[in-house]
This record gives sequence, C-alpha cells and structure tokens, in this order.
Amino acid sequence: MVYLTKRDYPLMSPEILLILAGMFCVSTVIGLLRWAGGRGIYAISVGGLLTVAADYLFEWVAQGRTITLLVMFGILVALVRRFEKTTTLAVTVFLCVFIISTVLRNGFESESDPALAVPHMDATTDGPPRLIHLILDEHLGIEGIPDDTDYAKALKRKIKQFYQRYGFELYGGAYSYYLDTEDSIPNLVNFSAESVNKVFLTGERPPYALQQNRYFQWLKSMGYRIHVIHGDYVDFCSSPDAQPQSCTKFGWFTLSNVAKLDIPVLTKTTTALAGFVASYTRYQAILDLYEQRARPFLLSRGVVVPVIDRQSLWTKRGLHPFSVNAMAAMDAVSEKIQQLTPGHMLFAHLMLPHFPYVYREDCSARAIPESMDDMEMVSLESRTPEDRKVRFDQYLRQVECLYVRLDKLFRAMESSGVFGDSIVIVHGDHGGRLGLRLPRSKEQDGLTATDYADGLVTLFATKVPGKPGKYDPSLHAINELLVQTLGNSVGKPPPLSLPRGEPFAYLYNGHRKQLLLVDMPWHPLNSPDSPAAVQ
Repeated sequence: MVYLTKRDYPLMSPEILLILAGMFCVSTVIGLLRWAGGRGIYAISVGGLLTVAADYLFEWVAQGRTITLLVMFGILVALVRRFEKTTTLAVTVFLCVFIISTVLRNGFESESDPALAVPHMDATTDGPPRLIHLILDEHLGIEGIPDDTDYAKALKRKIKQFYQRYGFELYGGAYSYYLDTEDSIPNLVNFSAESVNKVFLTGERPPYALQQNRYFQWLKSMGYRIHVIHGDYVDFCSSPDAQPQSCTKFGWFTLSNVAKLDIPVLTKTTTALAGFVASYTRYQAILDLYEQRARPFLLSRGVVVPVIDRQSLWTKRGLHPFSVNAMAAMDAVSEKIQQLTPGHMLFAHLMLPHFPYVYREDCSARAIPESMDDMEMVSLESRTPEDRKVRFDQYLRQVECLYVRLDKLFRAMESSGVFGDSIVIVHGDHGGRLGLRLPRSKEQDGLTATDYADGLVTLFATKVPGKPGKYDPSLHAINELLVQTLGNSVGKPPPLSLPRGEPFAYLYNGHRKQLLLVDMPWHPLNSPDSPAAVQ
C-alpha cells in the first residue's frame, strides 16, 4: 500500500479492495496453519513477511548485504516463536492502524488536481504574437515512418494532410542530434549541441533540474511572459535566471490515471500488483543474478533455460504510464491556451506518443499488460523484425490517437479565435526508438540507416501567421529549425553553436560521458539530395 500511496493510486478503488481481500485471505491461511499446529510454519511465514516489509520500506535494510537480511529473518522467526501472542497482537494492531490511517483516509479524501488550476493571465492586447511551443516526446518524423504496411502509409498521408489543413510548414526529414530526452531538449533550449551526456542537467535520476535555459532568457528579453506545463522528468522551471511566470507540473510516473482507464478491474488489479512486485529492489537483483550469472552458467552446462522477458510488467524495472498521464494533461494544455493573450508564451513538454502504447487509433485504451514499450530496454538478442513490426503497429496507432486530440485542440483554438494569430511550434525530441539497434556507441557496428531513422528522425512543424504552409522532406536538425523559425517570426535568436557544418549525430556513450560524434547516414528518400545508397 505504501507503493500505491506514493504513486497516487486511489486507495478506495475496486482493484485495491480486491488486493486487500487477497491479503486477508493470505492472513487467514497463515492463521489456519497455526491453528492446525504448524507453529514453525507460522513463525517462518510471519518472519518472512516482516523481513520483506523491512527490506522494501527501509533504505538501510535494502542497501545491506543478503547475509544481513538472512540474519534479520532468523531473528524475527525466533522472536515470533518465543513471543507468539505478543508478536501477533503487535502486528495486528499495526496493520489495523495502517489500513485506517492510510487506506481509508487517503481513499475518502477528495481528489484534487492542482495542475488543472490555470492562473489569471494579464489582459493585454499588445506585445509580441502569442507563442505556443509543444514538444511531443518520442514522435517519429514523417519520412521516418516505415512504408511496409498499408496502415503506416495511410497514417503518413493523414499526418501530412493534418498539418496542411491547419497551415503548417512541416519538415518531414527533421531529426535530433540525440537519442535521449535529457540531451535533446536541454540542448535545444540552449541553442547548442554539446558533446557530453546530461551536460545541462543536475541529478542522477528524474526529475532532472535544468540549470540553464537560454531560450527562456531570450524570450523574456523579447517581452514574453512564459508559462510552462511539464512533468517530473525534466524540470523546465528550475533555471534560476529564466524563471517562467507560471509553472504547472504533472506526474508522469503517477498511477492515478491508470485507475481511470476503461479496462477490466481484474486487469487493473494485476497491473497494480505487478508494479509493486517489480519495484522491489531485491527482486530485481535476483532477476539480474539469474540473467547475468545463473543463466550463462546453466547454458554452458548444456541446460536450456528461458530468457527473462523484460517487457513483462512482472519483470520490467518499473511501471511508467507516461502516455496515460500525458493524455490526461492534454485538457490542461487546451485550457491554458484559451487563456493566452499576446505577449504570452506556453511551453509544454508532453510524454506523447511516448510508450507505453496504451491507446488505439480511436483513443480507446488497451490493457497496460498488453501495451508495449520502445526498444530501449529490450536486450539486443531479443530484438527481432517481427517484434519491431508488432511494436510499430501499436506505436503508430497511438500516434493516430494523438492526432485525434491535436485536432480537437486546434479546433477549440479556432473556435475561440486564438489560432489564426498565434505562432505554433510542434515537434518531437527524438525518434520512436524502435530500431533493431539504437544509436549507441556499443551498438555502432551493426547500425543501419533505418536504425538511425528509428532513433533520431522526429517531428517538426510550425505555423507562423501570414506564412503559407508547405512540406519540406529534406534533412534538417530540429535545433537549426527552431532558430530558423524564431528568426522568421519573433526576432533574431542567439546563434546556434555547432561542432561542424555537415549533418551529424551523437551516439550515446554512457552516463555523463563524452558522446560519440558521427556522420548522419540517413537521408529522406524524397529529399532532392538523398543518396539512394544509404537507404
């Protein structure tokens, strides 16, 4: 329950009540064993549960060696045998107090969502044009969408027609220098292309704090008041010299919106349980021990044993419903935009169409256990063309759902009269990361042009009042496109600092290490300067 409370799961939901009922059944079985005379089994059961609870809840226990945990287990078993009645009473009282104080209190508290509160905007009618900047995380670029299925071909046409209908300049060959969000966006907003991983970020894990934001500094110098909608992955409100006027944060890791999905209760119950089990550090250590030592040893002895499927909810390192939470944030984005007046700018980073691929093309939800992720956490030996095809199909259907929501957003803007005179920038931060190999230095030898496209080619579309829409299929880095767009619509931005003039990319080379600079081998097929040999 501590895990679910920290992840904001509503504790009076039917699936949590089912979990509590299951816990009651387990407790009843243990009690029956003791009643039947199994004093030793009872002591081992209670001692084991207390040991696991301590290992999960207390960091100093979790960081200890396995032998320390075994000693703790032995001591607890002995104490339960020696002081059986006292121990049973103490555990029972503790559980009752815990359930009343945690489950009932949190369950009956009214649900609040401060992220939806939109602060009052200054009612100005002058100033620079209204600016809306949306970053759609993990959005594959148009020319990077594979043509191997009728559905993919049709979706590519739909996306082109969508941006054409709303008057956007769409850059089909746009790409990111970087594979990961923590390099791509921080460099983008600093008009740079640094060669060190996470150079603008502090912190060892999300939420990373962005220490510098030259983009916001420049916008403020141009008279903009900045409003940010983001999540707990990269904190865009942390730069001390580029503070926005308002900052709205959503939890990308929360489970609160998973509980609202229109899927069966039993599926939600399984999802919550699997997320809890997979979050247990020692459980993950046991899985690693099997994969790294036990399995290779058994294979060397001729014993065939299975590979752990790291895409299963029961074995992956965490349940991260990014897309579910980002979809819930779309309403806040729409509401915020309706409040914008000239002189105001909205910067929103949304984890869409980022994995997991929960949404079908009509935006109905599939069960979380059936929703696939990108290839980032899939072992190299487990990546196959067949698996890539299945993942791509789920991914593209979630992309189509995203455009259902974007169409609703743009129609609302048109209805309220804020679309025509607004500058709108919509782009991704990297590709879909669904290649058989990823642009990483350790996978460099086997990389193909298609792998680069899957990892780096991304969306970039802009709408500038008074400029006609068009489609440009040629190769452009999104950092260059942002500078170009701002120069054509707002004013001269700071110059972009690049290590070279020819198209290039960086290969990930390790945490906070120097990135590997390489030529960008992929070129769009429709580009006039596309060498067919690289395709």
